[in-house]
Amino acid sequence: MFEFSSILEFLENNPGWITWTMFILVFVESLVIVGLFTPATLIVPGVAAIAASVNINPLEILAYATLGMIIGDSVSFIIGKSIGHKVDEWVPVNYHQYLSQAKIFMKKYGILSVALGRFIGPLRCIVPLTAGSLGMKSRVFFPVEILATPFWTSAYVLTGYFLGVALVEYFTYAILGTVLIVSMYAVYKDPMKLRK
Repeated sequence: MFEFSSILEFLENNPGWITWTMFILVFVESLVIVGLFTPATLIVPGVAAIAASVNINPLEILAYATLGMIIGDSVSFIIGKSIGHKVDEWVPVNYHQYLSQAKIFMKKYGILSVALGRFIGPLRCIVPLTAGSLGMKSRVFFPVEILATPFWTSAYVLTGYFLGVALVEYFTYAILGTVLIVSMYAVYKDPMKLRK
């Protein structure tokens, strides 16, 4: 049977699996439409926690995440620039609500929307496309993108990373705490309706 310690040992000897997983995950999450189906905000901290457990430098894993996001957003922006006002035809009808929200958001916040949009759920992968389709200049988009991206990646990657460090260091306490919380919930809420 393949043990968890064997997996960690493999990853420690092959850290590229983790760093490139982070890059691909954040890249895909940043792509227009595709990003709506990628629960990266849940997975990214987990990958970062694994990176911590195999002693990958936090700046290294952060760099891969940042690069993935910049490239993903750039691809979406360039697609938006190339399709222009045909964006409504290009985006599937089911996702027009997100496109409308992104347009309203951009009209309200202008260039700041490129930075702020990173922190708002479904707009995250739509704003770069919308920015391009509305004619935002490349010389405006790219500097804002490059300056804003590390804030998002730091929030998700470093949170997961340092929680991972704490979890590894205090694993037994984390397990006991989880069992205690679940037990208290089960007794207090009685979700299975065991008490009559």
